[in-house]
Amino acid sequence: MFAEYNDGHEQKFAGEMHNEKKLEGKYHASIFNRQRKLCVRLDNIGHGLIVSLPIALAVANRSSSLFLTFAALCVLASRLASGAISFNRSALEGMRTGALILVLCGIAYPLISLGWALRPTLGLFSWGEAMLPVVSGAILVSSWRVAPPPRWMVGALAWSMLVAGGLISTELLLDFPLQWIFPDRVGAFIQNRPVVTLSLLLAPVIVLLGFRRRPALCSILLLATTATIAISDSEAAKLGLLAAAGTFALSYAPFVWVRRLLAIALLGLIWMQPFFGSIVARSVPDTVVEATKGGHSRERIELWQAFSDVARRYPIFGTGFASSPHMGDHPVAAEIDPAYRPMLKVGHPHNAFLQVWVELGAIGALLLSCLVLWVLRCLGRAPADIQRVGLMTLISASAIALVSHGAWQGWWMSAIALSTALLTLRPIRTASGRPVGEEGRLE
Repeated sequence: MFAEYNDGHEQKFAGEMHNEKKLEGKYHASIFNRQRKLCVRLDNIGHGLIVSLPIALAVANRSSSLFLTFAALCVLASRLASGAISFNRSALEGMRTGALILVLCGIAYPLISLGWALRPTLGLFSWGEAMLPVVSGAILVSSWRVAPPPRWMVGALAWSMLVAGGLISTELLLDFPLQWIFPDRVGAFIQNRPVVTLSLLLAPVIVLLGFRRRPALCSILLLATTATIAISDSEAAKLGLLAAAGTFALSYAPFVWVRRLLAIALLGLIWMQPFFGSIVARSVPDTVVEATKGGHSRERIELWQAFSDVARRYPIFGTGFASSPHMGDHPVAAEIDPAYRPMLKVGHPHNAFLQVWVELGAIGALLLSCLVLWVLRCLGRAPADIQRVGLMTLISASAIALVSHGAWQGWWMSAIALSTALLTLRPIRTASGRPVGEEGRLE
């Protein structure tokens, strides 16, 4: 039997092919819609975690590293799913070779120095605690470069800071009424970490909100955060606030001169650390020490003298990363002045610049100097408002680092990483100068 030609059969076959292509198009559109919803959901979760970070830190003062890490991973996953970021050379596009070398050296040298540290296993844990926020901050910066965060993030972060400040102030003024829920709240110092974090986030959030666009919210945030810092026990945060205010006044001078002045001041501060304790002991009058005894100024000076002595005895390579907490058991302790020797058991020198010298030596100081110069150079290419706020944040963080906290603590690195990442955001401005964003996003 022979096949019989049928014109209607050919038309039917063409119709079936058209229907199949139509169904295939709907299938691909469905996949695209699901993928887009996933990207939006991950994006919202990541930025929601950033928004909730101040409140979480006020409740659990070591939680910021965890929140920042999960936020960065969610934002990165959103950019990967949308195809905005891919694992190829384009991910490093725009990254200068010198900056990349500095970053790699800053990550590698502390890891290498564990080879001569007293307790390398614990040092490795501290290295991970410090690097996690740094990497998370870098992920946020890279992700925001290709697709900026939703505009609601900055406004919501401001309200979150207000809530966190309210929680902190309530606890401090009412003598920890929720101590039965949080038994570790044994003193006002427990809120120093969230207070310092609020102080570092204050200026970047205000500049992104725009004082002229949202004067009420900016004014409330400024006054509330300042009040929280004032009633707290964190003398470091108060010093950072004064340093930021002084830098704000100074920033109205020509930027190039301000940048040079601050570069000289910061580099001088870094390289004087092996003699910092003795310089402060000789130059600060006893009346000033007595007036600031509430901040344990006398004990701090003795602490700086002890660790400065250690820095002079290990001037090039240092004693190894994260060795400060175990310095009382280090062989160098026997060589320190017996009057200051007990201070080596405090845990760290309460001076991040000095801690870099003690643990990483002159090589670490050189890397830190390069980092300062790189940050100042980056600010030189930023808009005027970002320049001013960037300088304020840099000097505020330096003032806080000079008198308090361990250099590698995760919450401290998270505060610096998040405030730095926020300063990389740029709102689009129309011809009238008003910031706008595409699809409700900061750019």
